[in-house]
Amino acid sequence: MKKTFVIILSAVLAITFSCSKNTEGNPGIIKQENESAEKLPKDSLGNVEKDIKNTTNEFTDRYVADDGSSALVTFKTTDNEKSISIRSNNKTISAKQKKQTSEGIIYGNYDFEILSKTDTIKITQGDNVIILKKARVQ
Repeated sequence: MKKTFVIILSAVLAITFSCSKNTEGNPGIIKQENESAEKLPKDSLGNVEKDIKNTTNEFTDRYVADDGSSALVTFKTTDNEKSISIRSNNKTISAKQKKQTSEGIIYGNYDFEILSKTDTIKITQGDNVIILKKARVQ
C-alpha cells in the first residue's frame, strides 16, 4: 500500500510541477516586437528594406490607325525616365524617350522611332510609317 501511495503521489507531483505555465512569456520576442525596425518590411533574407519612394505616372489611351485597327498606347513617367508602349494584335513595342523637340517627344528603341504629338503618334521603322490618331471618346 505504501508503494502504491508513493507512486500515485509522485505522479501527481510530477504532473503538477511540469504543467506550470510561465505567464511572463519570452522577453526576447516582446523586446523585438517593440523595436521600430521590426515594423519595416523585410526581404527574403531578413534585411530591412528602405522606404524608397518612386513616383510613377502611367496612363493609357486608345489610338486608331488609318486602316481602322486600334492600339492601346501607354505613357509611363518615373523619376528616372519616360517611356511609351504600344500594344496591338497581342504584340507590344516599347521605347524610352530619346529627346523632346518642338514637334513632340521622340522615343526610340533598336530600329524604330516613335514621334508623339498631342493627338497623333507616328511610328517609323525603316521605310514603313504608321500614323495613329487618338480615338474619340464616345
